[in-house]
Order: sequence, then structure tokens, then C-alpha cells
Amino acid sequence: METTLEQEGDKYIGTAELMETLGISRSTVNRLVKRGLPHLWVGSVRRFPINQSLEWLRSIGPKT
Repeated sequence: METTLEQEGDKYIGTAELMETLGISRSTVNRLVKRGLPHLWVGSVRRFPINQSLEWLRSIGPKT
């Protein structure tokens, strides 16, 4: 059974999984959120649409 989030066409992951996937720290995730990293709150848990998040990261490019 698909969840409502998965039916929208993107897999949503939690902060810990995003950290592991990207190899970044929690403080980096928080900085990226402040810069506009796509996310939503499900209750008190933040979820990240992985495809949208990766596209957003590509769009901001490497920090120079």
C-alpha cells in the first residue's frame, strides 16, 4: 500500500537518511533547509522529497 507522500511521485526520507545519503552532518542539513532545501513536516518529523532535494542541490551548484 502506497502512502499519500509516495503517491505524489517522490520518495520522502527523514533527516538521518538524508544525512547518510549525502554524507553530510545534521548542522549542514539545517543550513540547507534555511537556504531553501525542499522539505515538509509530518507532525514533528521533517521529511525530504529525495528527487526534489537532489534537483535543488544541483541547481545551487558547488559553493565556491
